Amino acid sequence: MKRTFGALALLFIFGTLLVVASPQHGLKFGLGGNGWKDYRYTDQYYIDHGVQEVGGMNIVTDIVFDYRGYDTIGEATVLFTAIAGAVALLRPWRGDKNGE
Repeated sequence: MKRTFGALALLFIFGTLLVVASPQHGLKFGLGGNGWKDYRYTDQYYIDHGVQEVGGMNIVTDIVFDYRGYDTIGEATVLFTAIAGAVALLRPWRGDKNGE
C-alpha cells in the first residue's frame, strides 16, 4: 500500500512538473522566440550601466557583490547552516566511557 501511494505521488509530481514546464500551459518563455526579452529586462540594464555604476570590469562579479550583495550573503548563510546541520547529524554520537 505504501509503495503504491509513493509511486502515485511521484507520478503526480512528475506530471505536474511536465505541465508547468510546457510552454503552452505553464512557463511562457522557453527556447526560441523573443518573448523572453519582455521578462529579462534587467540583463540589458546590467550590461549597459554596470561599468559606470559599479566601476568594476567584470560584470559577473559586479552583479554578485554589488547589485545582489544581500542576496549573496543570505545564500552563503543558508549554505553554511545546511552544511553545519548535516555535519551535526552525520557525526557519530560519543557516549561516556562510564556508561552514563
